[in-house]
Formats: sequence, C-alpha cells, structure tokens
Amino acid sequence: MINPYKPNFEETPVSRIFNNFQYDAKHNDIITVSILTPYYNTDEVFLQTVDSVLQQSFLEWEWVIVDDGSTDEAAVRQLEAVSNRDVRIKVITQANAGPSAARNTAFRNSCGKYICLLDSDDLLEPTYIEKCIWFLESQEEFSFVNSWSVTFGDHEYVWQTGFETGKEHVTANSGPPMSVIRRKAYEAVGGFNEVIRKGHEDWEFWLSLAQKGHWGYTIPEYLEWYRRRDNGRFSQIMKETSINEDFERYIHTKFAHLKDVFPEPRLKQSTGYENLSFQLPFSNIIPKDECYRRILYLMPWMVTGGADKVNLDWVNGLVINNCQVTICTTLHSTNNWYSEFSKLTPDIFVLTNFLHTAEYPRFFDYIIRSRQIDAVIIAGSTFGYHLLPYLKSSHPMVAFIDICHVEEQWLNGGHPRFGVGYQDLLSRNIVTTGHLRDWMIERGADERKIDVCYTGIDCEKIEAAATLRNKKRSQLRIPDDLTVIVYAGRLCDQKRPYLLAEILRELKSKNIKFLCLIVGDGELKHHLTTLLKDYKLESCTRMLGVLDHQQWLEVLSASDVFLMPSEYEGISVALFESMAMKHVVPVMSDVGGQSEIIDKTTGFLVPKDTGELQSYVEALAFLITNPPERNAAALRGHHRIRSLFTYDSTISQLLTIINAAIENCHATPRICMTNGIAEEMATFAVEYKRLSSLADGLWAQSMTNNPTSNPGVDPYAPSTLIGVINLLSLIARTKLGNALFTNTTLCKIGNWLFTYMLERQRRKPKR
Repeated sequence: MINPYKPNFEETPVSRIFNNFQYDAKHNDIITVSILTPYYNTDEVFLQTVDSVLQQSFLEWEWVIVDDGSTDEAAVRQLEAVSNRDVRIKVITQANAGPSAARNTAFRNSCGKYICLLDSDDLLEPTYIEKCIWFLESQEEFSFVNSWSVTFGDHEYVWQTGFETGKEHVTANSGPPMSVIRRKAYEAVGGFNEVIRKGHEDWEFWLSLAQKGHWGYTIPEYLEWYRRRDNGRFSQIMKETSINEDFERYIHTKFAHLKDVFPEPRLKQSTGYENLSFQLPFSNIIPKDECYRRILYLMPWMVTGGADKVNLDWVNGLVINNCQVTICTTLHSTNNWYSEFSKLTPDIFVLTNFLHTAEYPRFFDYIIRSRQIDAVIIAGSTFGYHLLPYLKSSHPMVAFIDICHVEEQWLNGGHPRFGVGYQDLLSRNIVTTGHLRDWMIERGADERKIDVCYTGIDCEKIEAAATLRNKKRSQLRIPDDLTVIVYAGRLCDQKRPYLLAEILRELKSKNIKFLCLIVGDGELKHHLTTLLKDYKLESCTRMLGVLDHQQWLEVLSASDVFLMPSEYEGISVALFESMAMKHVVPVMSDVGGQSEIIDKTTGFLVPKDTGELQSYVEALAFLITNPPERNAAALRGHHRIRSLFTYDSTISQLLTIINAAIENCHATPRICMTNGIAEEMATFAVEYKRLSSLADGLWAQSMTNNPTSNPGVDPYAPSTLIGVINLLSLIARTKLGNALFTNTTLCKIGNWLFTYMLERQRRKPKR
C-alpha cells in the first residue's frame, strides 16, 4: 500500500511478491468473481497485471481475457503463455471491435456473481477484490464499488475522487475504469456501448448505470493502480480535442436529466440490536503451508504511537519467523502507519473503510476460516474482546491471546481489565511489565496463564542512529556544550505536558542552561504552547511536532536527557530507545513497570507525590551540571538494555508463547457455550460498538480546536463529560431522544454546552 504522505511510485503491488495466497483447485472450484479484461497488443507490462491478479487474496475468481484482434506476434505469444499459468484464466479471441465489445464478449463468457473490470496494463492491491465484494455484501443499496487510485508510469499522482461525487459525473468523469459490479447491474444496462471506440466508454457506462437507478461507492484506500503512458490509449484520446469536446456534448445532452434524478444510495446506518447474519456469503479457503503459522492480529488502528510501534515490531518478528499475518483494525482512524504495516503483510483490513459494523462478527469468522488461522492476537481492540465468546465457540481449536501494556484510566482499567474478565476464553495473556501482571492477579486473574514479555528493541538500529548525534545537533544549531532534554509523547493528560512546563520553569529559575525538544501532538498542544509563552520558556524550548520513527531516533541521538513525567505508563518504548543510545539518561515518573528497567545507577525515577516537581528539577539539575556522572549512567543503561531487553529475545519468547498456546488448543479444544448464546453475545458486541460510536460522535462535536486529531473519545476526558455522554447515549435509544437529537437548534445548544464545559476543565490549574 502506497504511503500517500511520501508516495514512492516504484513500490507497486507487484514490486514485492507475497506467497500468502496460493491457489489450489482442490479447495477452490467455485466462481464468485469474473475479472474482465480487453487485450490488444499489450507489451510486457501485462505480466505485472498478471502478477497482481495471481496474488489476490480472494481466490474464487475466473479471469476472462478477450484478445481483441492483436496484431503483434509477441503480444499474442505472451497471452498464450499466460493462459497456461492458471486454470482460472480463460482467453477468447475475436476480430478487432474495440474495448467495449471486448468487455461485453468477456461478460457473456463469464459466470461470476460479481464483475471486476481490469485493463491489461493496470494493477490491483492484493486485497482489492476481497474488500470490494465484502462491501457489496455489506451495503445492498450500492451496485458497484472501486477505491482511491494511484496513477503511475509517465504520470504519477494519487487520486481520491470517486463515485461520491454523484451527479457531478454528468459534468466530468472522476476516476479510472476499474470497478467491481453486481452482475445484475451490468445486465441491466446491456454492458458497454460498443459504438464508442475512441475512449470515454467507461464514462457513458457509469451514467447508463445511474440512469437505471444504480450507483457506486469508492473505498478510501489506494487499492487500484492506473497506468498512464504518454503513448497509451488514454493519453492519445486526451490529445484529440475536437473528439473529446464532441463526446462531452453527447454526454451532457444524453444524461442532462440525471442532474435532477441522480441515484443517491446511502451507507447503511447502525440500528439498535440489529439482526446479524452469521451465514458466510462465500468460503475462499486459502491453502495452507504447514511450515507457516497463520496469525490474525486485531488492533484498533495503525497510527504513530508507542503501542502501535510494538505492534509493528512484533508483526515484523512474526513474519520473519515463518508466520503469515492478517491484520484487522476496528476503529476509525487516519491509519498513517498503514503503509508501514503493508511492507510486512499484504493481508490488511481496515474494517471501517469497507464494512458495516453488523458484518464484523461474520467477517472475523470468515477470515479465521478462509486463512485457516492458528492464533488470534488481540492487541488493544475492545471489539475483539467483546467478540471473544462468539469466536471461541465457533473456533475452539484456535488459540486466542491478548497483549496488554498498561492499566488504563477508562472502564476501570481498560484492556487489561478485559484481559482479566475474558481470561477463561483466552489461551494466554501477554503483558509487557511485571507490574501489570501483578495488577491483573490482584483483580482475580489466573497467574499461570499470564506471561511477561518485555518490548525489547533493535539495539543495532538505535546505535546506528546514535552515530548521527553531531550531525543532528548541527542541523538543529545546538551548541556542543548545551544539554538537551527531550520530551516525547502524545500531548494529553497521561503525559502531563503541563507538569513539563512547570519543571522547565523551575529549572530555568535556577539559571541552569538547557534546551528542551518537545516531540508530539495532541489535544493539549495549545495549552502547553500557552504555558511555555506565559512562563517565558520559548527561547529554551522547541516544538517539533509529530515525527516518523527515524526522525525521532535522530532527535533522540542529539539529546542528553529523556524526560517523561507521565501520569501512568506500562513501560515506554521511548525509554528503551533512550537507554540504548549510550549517551541519554532517563528521568521518568515512577509508575507502571518503569522500575523494572531503570535502577539508581541508570537513571532517575520520580515518585508521584507532593514533592515530585522539586524532585524532577533536582534530577535534571544534577545531570546538566555533572556531565561525567551523566555519561557513566548512560553507558550503564545501554549495557542493561543490551543484555536483557533485545528485540531478538522478545520475538523468541513471543513465538514460544504462541506455539505453546496453539499446541494446547489442539490437544484440549474447548467449546465455551452454545451457538445461540454465542451469537447473542456477538449481537451485544455490535450494540456496544454502536453506542460507543454514538458517544464518540457526541464528544467529537464538542471538540473545536482540532477535531481531526481526535478520531474517538478522548480516554482522559473529564469524568463529568463522560457521564453526560453516557446519559445521552441512553436517551438517544428512545423515540423521544431520537427526535431531540435530530433537532438542529438543540444540537447547536448542545455543541456550545459541551465546548463550554471542556474549556472550563482545561482552564483549571494542573499541578
């Protein structure tokens, strides 16, 4: 998957071939999707198209390629060779009649419930077909679906505009011709207009579908790769000014009435206690190599963060140790690390992008059956926990394992609390601190099922970054003799940035020179910026914002002290990284499992008490004014990480835990409840998610500073507001409540009230 923020157009879907999806006719002899491709004198780029089709994660397809009278002998031989590569590929030859006729010929010779349009030089991401057909199964109002696209070749850009533009399609075509269509919709319009042979036939096709009441949806992921070549058909068409103008007039005239009667299908909205379907629409059994473990990894999202970095590292460790990993995320998010995870596995499903919530239970069931999953890892996914009764009852021989890092300030402990409550359905609990293990045991967990697995790090990578110290300090214009303090994390209540400002003010008041680099963003950024200005700390602080991991390591290499006065933590990943640097000493709050890593010889742990502000200042003053002692402590910390907390040892332990859990499930499979009760529990899981989403929406409406940075409810929000949100979510379930929440005036008043309460909370002094 391309990184839209820093696109590399050389990293196409076939630049790295994955071996996850091998076809076996013994397992898959059903045709669900028919891929239709017109072919005319296509050169060797067609082989890339072939590779992109053969590595599709959905296997129940046939590919009907129509050779539209190719005259190039090499192209004909190439197509013949391709037809022998897979029994699902069917080649039909006809006299040259144009791409519209070729597609229609392919359609008449196909049998799939769904039709996938694909030109002979374009590419598909591995999960393209699977996501498209699941969307159509999930959203009955839509007749076809495509995705955001990447244009590559002689022209390179990413393209987000799609079918959501609706009636604007009458004015201009908004995307490439790739799409997955319901068969009955294709039949309803009689296919493509074969009279059109000089381009734009897809434009007329979409509008013909609209004329029959059909319209489509565009999945917000870059799953299509549209090749643009200067000598290609599209480029040649666009050079024909008069032909294009004539065709536009034809379209505008023929479909002018659509501006008033354009179909407007809507995404299905969640309703209370929906009737869930548990029957799978198709099977798609992917043959399994017994040399590989199949792992389903459930996480809330793929974003920049400590827990997310652990997920990324652990998925990488699983992949390089012969595991095939499928990832599913369950919460709305920007998923700015999607491209990082996709380098490790192509099998990634952001459920919110293509699936109605009520479909989540059977989709998970489908994935486990399709991939023949050995173990499911739940890493911070609330919905994953709530769905455990249903999934364990359906798959008693699958090992279910959760990973927790820290007890949280919401829902009486957050995910570790779920780990305790659902422990009977879990094969193992993995925690990353001994502190959290003790916390869970105190709340009734069976200690025999809990494994401590520290989040070790790649010391070689950290040491390589450390060599950039002088270069980075020069870039940042930092004098050699100036001590640099670095603070990193989401600017939220957990990381206490307001305490950071107090510490720096006190330190400056002692005439101690320093520079503090602040890395991160969050809901308290404005509050922190204001405090730094009020305390006249702007000259000795720099706000660096969000950095990618390599940038963060470079900033860390330029630093001398890592400061993190957190309200609570598991063990910060940044703590491991700072200690591995050889020249950075940590000053941390004594919470969670930090004391399992830091001792008196390697850093400072500050207890949370009335004197903590002074303790932080004293620790920093000592380190700044005593460089030899600071350097000695840094080296001791480095040796401690090197000997006890390496990445390789962590992954080795993780694999041991997973393998033991799988073997135990095979030896003693357990059915925890009847299907009826399990399905009812799945219904409750969907209902809980619906109510949570409602609360999220109410909270998001109240956020006025930067709503895009708050994809869900802030878990550290004021308890008064959370209480109000919970009350409103209950009221909204009633007929009266529904009427109240749809009243525009009342919504405006509610927004103002939430904003007012939030601002009052933020203005309270925090010490």
